[in-house]
Amino acid sequence: MATDVALDIGTSFCRVATAEQGVVFNEPSTVAIDTLSGQVVEVGFGALDLVARTSRHVVAFRPLAQGATIDFDVTARLIAGLFDRAGISKISRVRAVMCVPSLATPIERRALRQAAVQAGAREVSLIESPLASAIGLGMPVQDPIGSAVAVLGAGASESTLISLGGIVTRGVRRHGGLDIDGAIATLIRHRYGAVVGPATAEMLKISLASALGRTSGRSEEVPARGVERGEPVSISVSADLVNDAMRDVLASTVAMVQDSLAEAPPDLSQDVSARGMTLSGGLARLRDLPELLESKTGVDVRVASEPELVVVRGLQMCLEEMSSLYALFRDADR
Repeated sequence: MATDVALDIGTSFCRVATAEQGVVFNEPSTVAIDTLSGQVVEVGFGALDLVARTSRHVVAFRPLAQGATIDFDVTARLIAGLFDRAGISKISRVRAVMCVPSLATPIERRALRQAAVQAGAREVSLIESPLASAIGLGMPVQDPIGSAVAVLGAGASESTLISLGGIVTRGVRRHGGLDIDGAIATLIRHRYGAVVGPATAEMLKISLASALGRTSGRSEEVPARGVERGEPVSISVSADLVNDAMRDVLASTVAMVQDSLAEAPPDLSQDVSARGMTLSGGLARLRDLPELLESKTGVDVRVASEPELVVVRGLQMCLEEMSSLYALFRDADR
């Protein structure tokens, strides 16, 4: 009997779900590989922990960037590791449903599909992330009603208007939460002459960032490494620095949402005015982001419950409705 599995392979995190068990894996999109043997040692959080505690020939790889596969072989190994962690044996006839960003090129879509096949999937169906998100939110995606949804991820962001089973208008950017983390780390280096790691930069974003600057006056003491001497130092990072660092990404995100709404046909614009827009993806948790988008668009904006899991739950629902949603998969396979 074939096994059905839903895969949300993101730039920063990957999620796996089955129709029977729901979400069974929600961990970083990281693979630890023994460079001497070429074997996958661990995936997810285990890969990060292992690399920090073992010899140098075990290296962590993140095979996706900006929503696209940048290392085909490692992506295939990651998916194979996910199958294993989900309890799917190598002899199972796996049928996989996977999401791709709507901005993905045909080459990027083909690479992701082939990576899943190399990992052991017998059949692979693709669906665009905004559609999967809308399904996970319970929106009437196949009805003649305009549904506005934005998927704000770690490496790619998309704002779309969906109707009659397709994306009518879209705004897309190849940036996300990781770009904010990188901007924070860069600004700290310039102002303090100190280097902080990705985890510290993300912590500062979560703790101090506000899309409307409402955290001004707050600060966090964090460990860092001096650039000149390499010595451990402790620095106090202000919320103003964090908010300055993310200004460009925020401005681009606002423009992306405005683009998608500005191109909407009049009838669908009325639907959006009445129904509002829903944010999903990890960056949707950014403090005061809905209020910023509301002020710039005039549309009610809300954040989905557990926004990081909306897409994979939509994919899980697709496993149960493959026949009725066939057209949505067909369009994504172009």
